[in-house]
Amino acid sequence: MASKLPMHLVLPVVLTGCAGTAPDPNLARAPACDQDVRCFYERSIRSFRVLDNRTVVVLVGRDQCPFKLELDGFFCDVNMASFLAFNDPDGRICRWDRSIVATGPFARQGNDCRVSQVTPMTDDELLEAYATSGLMPPLPARGSGELEVEVVEEPEPAIVDPQEPAVPETAGAEPAI
Repeated sequence: MASKLPMHLVLPVVLTGCAGTAPDPNLARAPACDQDVRCFYERSIRSFRVLDNRTVVVLVGRDQCPFKLELDGFFCDVNMASFLAFNDPDGRICRWDRSIVATGPFARQGNDCRVSQVTPMTDDELLEAYATSGLMPPLPARGSGELEVEVVEEPEPAIVDPQEPAVPETAGAEPAI
């Protein structure tokens, strides 16, 4: 027969095995969002923001990595889109792929857009895009706000005495014979 160990003896052993050590802050960590990735899966999209009628920022994955989608189409307009529905055979959204974007229930027929460009964005690019499109105010300046101006001294122009006779520019040249 197997002996039954009391739970108060087994639980500390199990918890000790599960406890991890704190990560070393000196080790390099890979960035959460890879700037070399040019495609993502439709199922990984967490949210989106419309920048203008043909540009959308989608946040993808657990880390909500921002991607800028530039759309193309004759009647393409995503300004009033309540949702984006992607129609792609393989589920991957890539540049110049067969990805078609439907822009909501109130879009007119044929208002679908095609993804023409997929660009990963850094956090700074994302904030700049939001500020230029009017989605958020620009960030305030940091520091004292004082400008440092470097003064460059130019040589003073030579003063010509009006009493001195003017020296012709051909002075010192040999006369022509």
